[in-house]
Amino acid sequence: MSTIQSTAPWILIAIAVVAVVAAILIKKIVGKIIVLVLAAVLIFVGWQQRQHVIDFANGVKDEACGQSVTFLGVDVAMPADWCQPA
Repeated sequence: MSTIQSTAPWILIAIAVVAVVAAILIKKIVGKIIVLVLAAVLIFVGWQQRQHVIDFANGVKDEACGQSVTFLGVDVAMPADWCQPA
């Protein structure tokens, strides 16, 4: 009985320390995963918008001077050398 009384508090302290360390590690890992997912979403949206602008520009090349397209809500004008009639 005395062995349990003297050992139990140390075992409980060790379990608490392991739990705190595990919680800190899990928090850091989950945080990194969330950041990676957000970065992947931003890259996907940016790439999709980029392709939209390129497709629009190729579609109006030499035909529609003065037209513009939006990239993430920002108006983008075509370069001046794209407005030369064929």
